[in-house]
Amino acid sequence: MASRPPAPDSLPQYLAEGVPKQDDADLRVLHDWINELLEYRQDVTAEDIDASEDESIKAVEESSGGTVVIKKVSCGKDNCKCQSGALHGPYKYVVRRQGDSLDWEYKGPVSE
Repeated sequence: MASRPPAPDSLPQYLAEGVPKQDDADLRVLHDWINELLEYRQDVTAEDIDASEDESIKAVEESSGGTVVIKKVSCGKDNCKCQSGALHGPYKYVVRRQGDSLDWEYKGPVSE
């Protein structure tokens, strides 16, 4: 006889206890919704990416693991050359949705 798979340790208790109580139809609906939610979080388009006045977007590339953005930035120091337009970088970021906002994960410098 097969045993029920254990819930992941990282799953909140209310989900670990509540999800197994659902019938098969609701579990399938939940499965589909989770997949749609994951796609939504990774579906950040170029139109969603805004540069502030002290940044310069060089490239936006949509990928399956999030949207890759290459940009140059200002460090914010008053006496730095970037304050006169010579921005630092370019740097690579992976952008995903986190709730209603965008999460920028720094990946490091890229060569021009």
